[in-house]
Amino acid sequence: MKDAELTSQQAGGVSLPTVQKYVDKLLAEEVAPAIKVDGEMIVDGNHRYIAGRIVGEEPALQPSLGGRPDRAVPWDDLKIDPEPWE
Repeated sequence: MKDAELTSQQAGGVSLPTVQKYVDKLLAEEVAPAIKVDGEMIVDGNHRYIAGRIVGEEPALQPSLGGRPDRAVPWDDLKIDPEPWE
């Protein structure tokens, strides 16, 4: 996530299988839904953002409310869960 322009506030981390699911969809030329952002803070769409950066196709951004800069999680500290999330 080096040089990522957006910031996460997802303290629970992300699911690696979910990121992989989005990577696979992008490689199959599907268009990811826009992610919701408040300024530079991701409100909804951490998995899609990460997947997009992996394949070099970041998703569109949709302005939204709910960014909490005081809850920012540095990308280096974001937990990567090896389990799928339902």
